[in-house]
Amino acid sequence: MKKIFKLSIILCLVIILASCGSKKSPTGGPEDLSKPVVISSLPPQFGNISEGRIEINFSKPLDKTSIPHSVYIYPPVMNKKITVDKNSVIIQINENLLPNTNYYVIISTRLKDIRGNSPDENQTLVFASGKLNQLRLSGTIDYEHPGDNSLPVQMSLLSEDSLLVLSQVARGPSYAIEPLNPAHYILRAYIDKNLNGRYDFTQEPYFEQPVRVEHPTNLNLFLAYADTTKPNIKLVTAQHNREIEITFTEAIKGYRSIKINRLDNKEELPVLLSYLEEDKLTLLTASQDAFAYTLELSGVEDKKGNVNPVIKSEFRSSTIMDTQPPQVVYSSPRNGTSVKSLEPILEVCFSEVIPRASIKASLRASETKTEIPIEVLQSDSRIYRFKPQKPLQNYRSYVLTISATDISGNSMPESFNLNFLPLIYQD
Repeated sequence: MKKIFKLSIILCLVIILASCGSKKSPTGGPEDLSKPVVISSLPPQFGNISEGRIEINFSKPLDKTSIPHSVYIYPPVMNKKITVDKNSVIIQINENLLPNTNYYVIISTRLKDIRGNSPDENQTLVFASGKLNQLRLSGTIDYEHPGDNSLPVQMSLLSEDSLLVLSQVARGPSYAIEPLNPAHYILRAYIDKNLNGRYDFTQEPYFEQPVRVEHPTNLNLFLAYADTTKPNIKLVTAQHNREIEITFTEAIKGYRSIKINRLDNKEELPVLLSYLEEDKLTLLTASQDAFAYTLELSGVEDKKGNVNPVIKSEFRSSTIMDTQPPQVVYSSPRNGTSVKSLEPILEVCFSEVIPRASIKASLRASETKTEIPIEVLQSDSRIYRFKPQKPLQNYRSYVLTISATDISGNSMPESFNLNFLPLIYQD
């Protein structure tokens, strides 16, 4: 019994000593998810760092081990020491800085606080050694997919040899990067749609272009998706016995050649006219027989430069005769309105493709009936564009008269008249 009592006393002492020697963090309470943010710096932004010391103060205590991989300086400073004191990063520069040069301190999202939280986005602080350079790079941002225009754009400005100069996030239809040193740069931008901190090829829109900044400079961005898919045919339809419509899987830039042959005896069907409009190719042909045909397109290229060497597709011809005359769908300018040019471009869009030889157009002064020679800027399509070969008179009315016949011989029942008035206000 005494032995058991002694063992109990020893066990209690061991537990008490173990409890005293182990200091654990308090448990319970809400999880800390707040992000560390920069609240101040010494010197303040755009201040002079010729004395070689920068102190950046954050909202929370920092994880020292994350600093070497999350703080960058451009132009590169080789001899430096970066230390952490609770919620402050202290950079001691032990070399001579370039005179009258902006220095950029990039704080990346690799930085962590002691709870493992990282900043929402990269941030760049700008300082100066001597005089601050104040050049600006700015422009508009356009998107291949309009739905992307509400998303933040990750922007990186790199040196000519691809070293990171600064990083920032743009929102809205434009951006501005300042203040900059005069130099050659590379501007990269992308939308991190899956929020993984990197650009994913083909899945996210991207822009990259070199730019020289020696004065306030404009560079407009177009964020486009990479595309490695070759274009193909989605559908071939004979609209009637003289017209074939080809629909592609995407918008097409052009093609090298086209051939149509009867499937049974390989007799070729002549293609008289072709008109390409985004993802649709309209072919006007000789009269089709009631047989199946094989269509062969070579060198089909999409707008991203992907080329499909040869595409083949079979289709059934149509014996339906086209009896509908062409109609004018719209005009620019609209009939009875004014134009702000003495040499306007007049556009007329038809309901179908019209061969150049089957259209008649004339431009006359309404009052004097004097004919003005016109140049045909676009033809052999649904859209025709005309331009007077000499300046028109201001405040004088003119009329463009057009008549057209389609490939099947159907003519417009009456001519289309486009009345307009050149109207240029002069001081």
